[in-house]
Amino acid sequence: MTAISSAETQAEIDRRRGRFVPWIIAAFFLSFMLPLIAFTVLAFRHAPSEVTPQAYEKGLAYNSALAAEAAQAGLGWRIAGAYDHGAYHVTVRDDDRPLEDARVEVWFVHPAQKALDRHIVLTAQGDGIFSAPANLPVRAGWTAHVTVEDKGRQVQTRFLFEN
Repeated sequence: MTAISSAETQAEIDRRRGRFVPWIIAAFFLSFMLPLIAFTVLAFRHAPSEVTPQAYEKGLAYNSALAAEAAQAGLGWRIAGAYDHGAYHVTVRDDDRPLEDARVEVWFVHPAQKALDRHIVLTAQGDGIFSAPANLPVRAGWTAHVTVEDKGRQVQTRFLFEN
């Protein structure tokens, strides 16, 4: 008497297992490809911020910037800036002689938010001292970019301060 076996043959088992192997391989590669595609889409939708506008052009003009800096240093002007109780003061001297008729401007640059930047023109107080109220909106470590112009000559400098 022969027994009828309901057990599958080895070939049938291998054939059934073989159906899942391509899916396992596809899942393996998709687990790598999906994040790569997602990061590529993010990279193209959110371009990196520009740290320095026209960086290439500024790099080409670097020698002229060095020449302008040397000419500025040759003027011999001494400039000091200070923030005190809501006002900004700049003292300008040319070989220990105070500059009286200069035009002095200050740009206050916030370290994180460009919308908070401010610009003021200082007025002469006498003896080479220029000042104006500087209503800075928040407490921060500010950078003051100072431009002093007198008789066609110009000096630019900057000062760091906290208000």
